[in-house]
Amino acid sequence: MKTLPPPAYAAISDEGDFYVEPDCCLLCGVPEGIAPEVFQTGEDYCFVKRQPSSQDEVDRTIRAMWSSEVDCIRYRGHEAALLDRLARAGMTDQADYPHTPDSPPALRDRVIFSMPVGINPPTSASQIANDLRTYLRASGKKVLPPLLGRRTVWVSWIQNQFHRVHLIDDGAGRFVVHLRSGIALQGLAWLVDDWLRATGAEGIRWETTGDPTSASATPM
Repeated sequence: MKTLPPPAYAAISDEGDFYVEPDCCLLCGVPEGIAPEVFQTGEDYCFVKRQPSSQDEVDRTIRAMWSSEVDCIRYRGHEAALLDRLARAGMTDQADYPHTPDSPPALRDRVIFSMPVGINPPTSASQIANDLRTYLRASGKKVLPPLLGRRTVWVSWIQNQFHRVHLIDDGAGRFVVHLRSGIALQGLAWLVDDWLRATGAEGIRWETTGDPTSASATPM
């Protein structure tokens, strides 16, 4: 494989825990689209222009790791909590020093949240499901009409492969979303997370069904 000369930004991209593997990038544009503060694209490949400096930037950097087509983004740090997050998300192979054998992949398939207080906020699971359908259609997704239950949303974004989102009223103004997908659970979770944050939902808590230790503010 051809060895590229050290770029001018090598001193920046080679420092810190997150980095882009050399000679790997496909110039897909995804990392800088998700975390533009962290990633930048050069002439031939993208690189880490600076390390994430806030929890939000760390969250989006991890999302970029998952979204990258060829797993070029890697983590070489030793922070146990972050290594645990990668392990639970099935990305142990993107860590240089994984040491969390007790954290098998466990994708988060449910989220608990509250709707923000405002003018005429939705007050039932069926109303929230209808708002979700509207949001998904506006973003170009294919959504089935509510023929199989007003609290259930069926959405597809490729090849008519539909994924299930079911909403439940948990009482005291809280709602629970249960996700079901045979092949794209993580993508479905990010789709729902984007919608929740766009609506200003509060107290967002993602979990893996049956695992109370899995609670997180993000799907991953």
